[in-house]
Amino acid sequence: MNDKTVPEIFLSANRFGIRLGLERMRSLMGILGDQHKELSCIHVAGTNGKGSVVTFIAAALAASGRKVGVYTSPYLERFSERIRILDGKEGLSIYHDNDAYGEIPSEALEEIGGRITEAVRRMLFEGQEHPTEFELVTAAAFVYFCEQQCDCVVLETGLGGRLDSTNIIEDPICSVITAIGYDHTDCLGETIGQIAGEKAGIIKPGRPVFLLSPDEALLSEHDARTVGGVMSRICTELRSPLTVVSSGDILLRTPVEGGQYLQLKFLKDPQFIGFIGRHQALNATLAARAVYSSVSEEALQHGLSQAVWKGRNELMCIDPIVILDGAHNPQGMEAFCEALNESYGAKFCETPPRLIIGVMRDKNYPEIVRVLMRTVSFSLCEVICVTVDQKRSLSAQALADTFNKEIEENSSFYNRMPSMYNIQDNIHASEDAEATCRDAFIRSQSDGAPILCVGSLYLIGQVRAVFQMDREEKD
Repeated sequence: MNDKTVPEIFLSANRFGIRLGLERMRSLMGILGDQHKELSCIHVAGTNGKGSVVTFIAAALAASGRKVGVYTSPYLERFSERIRILDGKEGLSIYHDNDAYGEIPSEALEEIGGRITEAVRRMLFEGQEHPTEFELVTAAAFVYFCEQQCDCVVLETGLGGRLDSTNIIEDPICSVITAIGYDHTDCLGETIGQIAGEKAGIIKPGRPVFLLSPDEALLSEHDARTVGGVMSRICTELRSPLTVVSSGDILLRTPVEGGQYLQLKFLKDPQFIGFIGRHQALNATLAARAVYSSVSEEALQHGLSQAVWKGRNELMCIDPIVILDGAHNPQGMEAFCEALNESYGAKFCETPPRLIIGVMRDKNYPEIVRVLMRTVSFSLCEVICVTVDQKRSLSAQALADTFNKEIEENSSFYNRMPSMYNIQDNIHASEDAEATCRDAFIRSQSDGAPILCVGSLYLIGQVRAVFQMDREEKD
């Protein structure tokens, strides 16, 4: 579903930007009929890993035979990706092979969009503010999932939690909170305690809470302790049972190329997931804990093994190796690099990969670069910085300058890694991300260098189809 098939009401609302708050959403849903009150929801918030956890939970529920509504953001390639239904075990199987399966049809979005347009006109006539784009899409998801009679819905927050438009749900099945870190500090607060408080805003009185241990979230000891304290205090105040998930729930973890096997202490048999990295093992464990009492062990294991989430540690091609990941903040970049070290480190030491990277200028991009250069255990044969087709994008040249500055300021560090230090001669800037990816794929076919395409999810969405077409043409 491209922009030409998306109702104007959703596209035009981009101009209203981000405005946190629930009043507009409550008013809009009231006019539409408050369909959200009829849904059984699992609510997911956090800084990193939300989409992956949503995917694992939805897959497990679908494997149990349920009709599952899935609401995520942002989309990578099609607007309709944000609103999806996985209809039982068969639907999950289809989705595993076809990532367009289950997305809201254009006809349904158009019809619901018409109703939303009329509701917004009424709001404006009454002197209320115009809803934001995210609020409008969230409303469309609630209406669609209700009318399609979903057995349950897995909701991913857009930003924060307390004032996020998804947070008008009042009685979720449970609340799930993933890794918390520093991101969107302009909206959520500059301290980790403030950010944690915003994320904890999805916790509801008496409803179960499943939390990834802050000790697992690549935070300092002080910050982890602060996050844990905030979560414990709020759960105690609301009398919400808290389950903290940690690496202690994983008895054994065996990484392989393209995935890993886990022995979870609450499952009898080893569990395979098609995601690399310790962080994804923790995400899968958190999701498994959240639905453990709701599905059979057989359904849980089948669902986790079938879960797919494009653009996150995604292996697009194996000859040459092409891996995509939306690591768009320092915490995400560290997790991505550690996953690569673990599953591909030896191979990449023998054949250094070329890196394609693009980020948003409002992210902490100097720290993203610093983390990347100091965490990977292998050399890079080339770094190509690109400008993403998004108004918030950092320019390719500014990103390349950041790489060069990091190397110059830490020459003593890189002198211990001569091959990484010498990458300074192979740092390039390109304004055309898609052309860069096509050229990189052609050159990697010739020299065998793996390709790592990482950074903003906007970048991954922009170039994913390029690698997919190149792979198909090669085959």
